[in-house]
Amino acid sequence: MRERLLEWAEKRGYRLAWGPAEAAAAASAEVVRRGRNGELDAGFYAAELAGMAAAGKQPMAGTVVMVAVPRPAHRVRFELGEELFPALLPPTYVGYRALFEEVRQDLASEGLPGARVEILMAPLKATAARLGLVRYGLNNITYAPGLGSYIQLCGYLTDAPLPAAGDAGRVEPALLDECAACGACTGACPTGAIGDERVLISADRCLTFANETPGEWPPFVPQWAHTCLLGCLECQTVCPVNPRLRVEETGVIFSASETRTLLAGSGENDRTATGIATKMAWLGQPYAEPVIGRNLRALVDAERPGENAGRRDPQAVH
Repeated sequence: MRERLLEWAEKRGYRLAWGPAEAAAAASAEVVRRGRNGELDAGFYAAELAGMAAAGKQPMAGTVVMVAVPRPAHRVRFELGEELFPALLPPTYVGYRALFEEVRQDLASEGLPGARVEILMAPLKATAARLGLVRYGLNNITYAPGLGSYIQLCGYLTDAPLPAAGDAGRVEPALLDECAACGACTGACPTGAIGDERVLISADRCLTFANETPGEWPPFVPQWAHTCLLGCLECQTVCPVNPRLRVEETGVIFSASETRTLLAGSGENDRTATGIATKMAWLGQPYAEPVIGRNLRALVDAERPGENAGRRDPQAVH
């Protein structure tokens, strides 16, 4: 079973690790403890991580298998005037949830045939770090050997009879050796969310958190900071540990009328709404119209000549 699982991962270019289910339960408990102790930014914890309290109480038995799947960035386009305005979605945004089930089915049929395989409900980065699959960068993003940070972590519970290594599930989360004398991500972060004194970034100042949260832009976000339709790639594209970022075309083009509706931030009953919703669902971003429209306006403003000279554009570099 072990050899078949390793062969399954190698053929697909994945990295994987496994260990006792207690590793995931311990990771959940650690996240909850840090949140309650105030080590994590309160707003970020409440919005993104509070659900780990419930997940940590979920009964877990068997073996946890963590899979690091390499992912590209994706480009979508918007009809804007006489041009097709390009906008980038970082790795993991397109089809994020769908990939968990896709990998689960493949793992169950080809990697662990005959075994029960369920999607894991636990903090994936912390679990993968405990299993030794990934290490943290100073930007609090995890890196898998040979793949860098352009990955999606997928976790599963299984009853497959996999032999456990002696330290499986008890690896202390570690920082990349390269981070000690680098600082590239600290200088690249457009909102100053990354410090050099700890790995836990100021998540409430992270551009990704800001542009995924509806409402007005926080005052700490400069206009020139915007380079992605959702999320941010600044700290990753400058990282010397990362390979070259692959960018794939989605083929998704929002029509001129759809683009106007998004930019206007209205049109719930507009005849373009159905087309927008269909494309959002295909991208794996259902109901994201309010933030997509706001973020698209910010991207368009940031691209105006003379207002952002010299900023690094991941769409151009990669």
